[in-house]
Amino acid sequence: MSTRQRRIAAGPRVGRSAGRHLQPTVLALGIALLLSAPAFAQEATTETKEVDTPTELDAVVVTGIRGSVYRAQDIKRDADTFVDSVTALDIGALPDRSVTETLSRIPGVTIDRFLTVGDPEHFSAEGGGVQVRGLTQVRSELNGRDSFSASGGRALSFQDVPAELMAGVDVYKNQKADMIEGGLGGSVDLRTFMPFDIDGSRFGMSFSANRGDFADQVKPAGSVLFSNRWDTDAGEFGILVNLAHSELATRTDGMFVRPFFETANSDLDNDGTNENLWLPRGADWRTLEYERERQGAYVALQWRPNDNLELFATAFQSRYDELWYEDAIFVSNDPMQVRVDASEPYEFDGNVFVSGRLRSNGDIPMGTDIRASHRKSDTTDYSFGLKWLFSERTEFSTDLQYIKANTEALDSTVSLGLNVPYIDVDLGHGVPRIGVDNQFTANPANYYWGFTMDHQDDNTADEVAWRADLKHRFDGGFVDSVKFGVRVTDRDAHSIDTGYDWQPVFQPWMQGWALPGGALPGLDLNGTVNSGLTNLITFDNFYRGGASTPGSFYSPVLATALGFPNSYLDIHGAAIPYYSCCYGQITPRNLADPQWGNVQNEKTYAAYAMLNFAMDQARIDGNVGVRVVRTENSAKGYLVYPNNAFAPYLGSGQSEPISAENSYTDVLPSANVKWEPAENWIVRFAASKAIARPAFSDMQAYQVLSVAVRDGVTTVPGQTLGPDQLDLTGSSTDNPYLTPMKANQFDLSLEWYFAPDKGGMAWVNFFYKDIKDYFRQQTELVPYPGVDGNQYDYLVSRLVNVGTAKIQGAEIGWNQFFDFLPAPFDGLGMSANYTYIDSSTRIPNASNAVPVDTDGSLFDDLPADGLSKNSYNVAAFYEKGPWQIRLAYNWRSEYLLSIGPNGYNGTNNNLDGESIAWKLPVYSDSFGQLDGSIFYRFSDNVQIGLEMNNLNNAEQRTLMDQNGAGKRTTSWYVNDRRYAATIRFTF
Repeated sequence: MSTRQRRIAAGPRVGRSAGRHLQPTVLALGIALLLSAPAFAQEATTETKEVDTPTELDAVVVTGIRGSVYRAQDIKRDADTFVDSVTALDIGALPDRSVTETLSRIPGVTIDRFLTVGDPEHFSAEGGGVQVRGLTQVRSELNGRDSFSASGGRALSFQDVPAELMAGVDVYKNQKADMIEGGLGGSVDLRTFMPFDIDGSRFGMSFSANRGDFADQVKPAGSVLFSNRWDTDAGEFGILVNLAHSELATRTDGMFVRPFFETANSDLDNDGTNENLWLPRGADWRTLEYERERQGAYVALQWRPNDNLELFATAFQSRYDELWYEDAIFVSNDPMQVRVDASEPYEFDGNVFVSGRLRSNGDIPMGTDIRASHRKSDTTDYSFGLKWLFSERTEFSTDLQYIKANTEALDSTVSLGLNVPYIDVDLGHGVPRIGVDNQFTANPANYYWGFTMDHQDDNTADEVAWRADLKHRFDGGFVDSVKFGVRVTDRDAHSIDTGYDWQPVFQPWMQGWALPGGALPGLDLNGTVNSGLTNLITFDNFYRGGASTPGSFYSPVLATALGFPNSYLDIHGAAIPYYSCCYGQITPRNLADPQWGNVQNEKTYAAYAMLNFAMDQARIDGNVGVRVVRTENSAKGYLVYPNNAFAPYLGSGQSEPISAENSYTDVLPSANVKWEPAENWIVRFAASKAIARPAFSDMQAYQVLSVAVRDGVTTVPGQTLGPDQLDLTGSSTDNPYLTPMKANQFDLSLEWYFAPDKGGMAWVNFFYKDIKDYFRQQTELVPYPGVDGNQYDYLVSRLVNVGTAKIQGAEIGWNQFFDFLPAPFDGLGMSANYTYIDSSTRIPNASNAVPVDTDGSLFDDLPADGLSKNSYNVAAFYEKGPWQIRLAYNWRSEYLLSIGPNGYNGTNNNLDGESIAWKLPVYSDSFGQLDGSIFYRFSDNVQIGLEMNNLNNAEQRTLMDQNGAGKRTTSWYVNDRRYAATIRFTF
């Protein structure tokens, strides 16, 4: 009996849907009513899946941890390609409080523990960016359809989505022809419940009190689900409503040692000659308070008028409100002026600093700031469609989707300055020990207003997508069925990003020319801007008492940062009387200014054909197919001409609107084969071609052209110079003519289902990806017109498609419940998986991110960013009687975060007097976190529990790499242990 025949004959297994092949369905009158509803779900009838996704909750014999494991096993086993899943069989029952953390449990999936990808200075308790097999080019879906956030990219911010609304999370690691293109690393599908998944009526509630022990705050969370279905003369109707609300507060304390520089300012042995020493610029620390609120609403309607027709309509809305703010103490000194005070104790490792008192030629400028980042985003999805069984063998399905996303964000920093006489730094005992003169820092008379900096985002995106699929089954023979389909999308994306606008108020380098001689002006500038806008920060219980730092600093109050732009205008306006020249009131960047805008439109037209085959005697089945997709992109922006008196033929500073258009066609073949050589053994193979389109933020059509006279060229007023006497450059970093990254990818696995009805399985999966056309910034000559009608070549640094990479690795996993053990140990179970990834790249470093040490030396080849060689998950379960206990540990090895991020780049002279634009590689150190939960079921209707995160109080560290000073820890973070007391009701 073939695999196909045996699966049908066996019928539904424990934990599986009894209705694997739902009788197809049709559209009806209720759709109009549905679309006016607030928001919600749909059946996974999409082109992405042939997987058995419905979950008939009342038909499930085993629930809880076992039921979820059984369900995930069934999805993996029955899938037509490579899939791994985490499922929930009850309301709010995903194993983690966030979708991001849930994804990290899946083999081959890793997450960043930072608020923004590539930012090593801001830790995130719930995790941020998601990588699949080391790649960030991950496609996001909701019930198999497009889902995205309006952030200038293409993917959903998974941390924005309420986990309480999810029925499961599926990660697809290879392709089929009927899957939507765009996931180079993989595709993440978030699944919601549908009314026909549940037999009869269901009402459930879940309430939690979330507490972070470091933030010492309690925040609420809750969700409510109602579902019912009715048989009527007009057919069967079903409705499901799900609402969710979740809040969280956390605190993170961080300590930093800044980059090392080779200096010759210190004479430690008193021989009259200064030694060449590698000294840190300094050390600093900060406390970050984080608050977030998630809200979700989901409504789904289904109507089955007869056995041959089914229609659905869904509405889904996710809202996210995030505020984080930090009090930071940081150095802003000239690192080449740093020296060691030889009169105080010091320690060196060779010529590399370990501990001592750091001074400078003069005082050491430091800053104390309040930085606040407030982001609001929402994604709304309306979908409806139908399935229609033309005959017993022919099925037609179609759906129409409208999705809209918005994001608004303000990142605002207001800083004071003070010039301290020294900084004590000890790096010889793990977490650094830092000291300054506490009496000096506690005196407000020593402070001055330093700078302001804002960054604004205002993004919107919407899309209309329509698809249709036709499937015809055959009786016996090699060809099991054929499937054809089309999909059309039209997406508009308008992103506004002002960049970071740093504006000085008073700085030490202004003294003597922009400011009169003497001390810098104090905090009391006028009746509005004075010391009343500051407060004393004492850093209570800093680093849980595990670090030695100064105790008291003055810093601006939070309202000053959040009061942008008026607070900025007040501060800079109050500073005007103190300037002798050059500085005055600022003009905040205007969101309406075209240079900050990025207007994009993208249309795609896709068609596919797929053949499903089966060789019953050989126990082989699978699919082969091809997907062809045409992409048409247009970007609107402005071209700003140069304005140089020596080259009037190039322009006079005028601007003109431009529209860049780009189109390309991709042919994406795929093949998937599944072979069952013996009972419960499966060999699986997949090969496909995948693409990942560039982010919309990388395709802005805005170009400012500049002209400068070349060195050595003599000029005379009124003279016109030729282009060979001029440097013609462009400032754009984006490119509207980018094409997708592409990959040929292969998977091979062996799966053993040694306890197929009890969650017992083991597997090994080997994968390989051959990638080309990476996006990297390169400098190239680009022609632009002059006002004389001729074309002139400008040297422009912008993103281009260049470079190749090979990624290969293996995933190994094992799940088992130990029912064979004597009571009470027969309730034990375990799940473990391990992923190894290796890569080789031939990708030029981005022209604006070539790694350079502070002395000007270069680095050897660096690994691909975001890629950990090793990662693993281990989970232990105990489920017996009313008890459900789970402990889960997640770990990933070191990986490259970024080259030259904030705090790790600059321009300074080295000892040879050369000006060095240095950018250091920064890595995330290995990180592991222990989570757990305990639940007790009082009855079929009531369950209480405690969910716990970061039980091991994990310390996140980052590493900076330097040639002269070596690779060393540069930052340390501690965060909350988080607890959620939860009660669930089900009726």
